[in-house]
Amino acid sequence: MDYKFDLPKLESLFSNNFSSHLYAILADEYLKKNDLSRAYTVAKIGQDNYPDDLVGKYILAKIYLLKNKIKKATGLLEEILRIFPLHLNARKLLIEIFRKQNDSKKLDYQIVQLQKYFPDHSVLKNNKSDSGLNDDLKFKETPSKPKEIDKEDSKKSDLSFNKNMATFTFVDILIAQKHFSDALKVLDILGEKGRSADRIAMKRSEIEGKMGK
Repeated sequence: MDYKFDLPKLESLFSNNFSSHLYAILADEYLKKNDLSRAYTVAKIGQDNYPDDLVGKYILAKIYLLKNKIKKATGLLEEILRIFPLHLNARKLLIEIFRKQNDSKKLDYQIVQLQKYFPDHSVLKNNKSDSGLNDDLKFKETPSKPKEIDKEDSKKSDLSFNKNMATFTFVDILIAQKHFSDALKVLDILGEKGRSADRIAMKRSEIEGKMGK
């Protein structure tokens, strides 16, 4: 049964409490709407606060898959399974990844592990089909296109945040997503909070370099 959440309320609660455990729910709601940018931002912030949270780690892995960052997704899924081998969805996603990559060695290992913990699972009946794999996430491996660095902040962001969300991690996320103007605003907030002036100056210089200033 799918639960429906009040998205504006979740956004409000999260923005007012940057370290809220609700981050995983909010990130998942963004993911359902295919809003990968917001889903990634929220999941990454939540994982920085709660690095041992397997729910958030799994959501972040799914986001990486949909962003075609297969290596990062695989690393997170394998980390989840090292901690909790009974995480069925993580196991199924790894099987799907290795099957698409035609990596028979890794695929066979994951099938063996699935058989060990879930001997009656449908995947084992026909490990050449996608039957029984995650229906909530299908991805295609496509060649990554080289990204060009714009001289201007060409990405007009409609992100909203308050001072509770201002961290250097958030700055790094905004830089990675080329939201340079927003990153500068967060640095201004960090300056008001009395955070490291040297680090702020270094980040500001990095952003201005990417903007061609």
